[in-house]
Amino acid sequence: MRRAALTRSTLARQLVWAGSLLVSAAAQAQFGGGIGVESDNRFRGVSLTDGRPDLRLSLSYDHDSGAFAGAAATRVEFMRGRHALQLLGYAGYVTRLTPGLGAELGVTSSTFSGNTRYDYSEVFAGVSNERWSLRGYYAPRYFGFDQATVYVELGANAALTPRLRAFGHAGALMTLGGMAGEDGGRTRNDLRVGLGFGAAAAVDVQLAWVTATRGGPYVVEYGTRRSTLVLSALASF
Repeated sequence: MRRAALTRSTLARQLVWAGSLLVSAAAQAQFGGGIGVESDNRFRGVSLTDGRPDLRLSLSYDHDSGAFAGAAATRVEFMRGRHALQLLGYAGYVTRLTPGLGAELGVTSSTFSGNTRYDYSEVFAGVSNERWSLRGYYAPRYFGFDQATVYVELGANAALTPRLRAFGHAGALMTLGGMAGEDGGRTRNDLRVGLGFGAAAAVDVQLAWVTATRGGPYVVEYGTRRSTLVLSALASF
């Protein structure tokens, strides 16, 4: 397994749509980027755009040593009618444990222009191969709230044809202190399953069903459906 492929899966997971693993020919380049659109910006099952579409720009760099870094920008809406720009940066290191298994360690940091009270950072670690991944994240102040969280996610994908694949993602966000969720619980579970289609050499289209429970910290101040279909497309360069 190429280190670049492992790193690219991290980039796709962080910057485009959580839960799907996108490993393409673009992963072989040291510098990369993407322009993505999606019908709803669902982060860990929760809409950050009030159920409306968003545009996402991303850049990445992979070094032969296993070090990687990148950044992305997208619009979010924590309160109805009040928009902010999310700037996400990340950096880390990926290494090969066996010919088919890699491990990674890194950090992400998000800042929100116009509403910096939601700024937060996470450290993450995980293992992955070309078909599945298991990762854990820790945030000392999740979305700026005075509470620490742990998020654990499991993702998998399987090729159905040379261009078509099925993917799935399951995650659990656990509050270590502070506020509970709307239902009084301190854990929110999310699920994403769908199909991905390589429409061209550097274009990927996905249709996913996304759902989440009401537990755990809820960062938005409006109500959206807990379950929805999300259509998205990513052009890589």
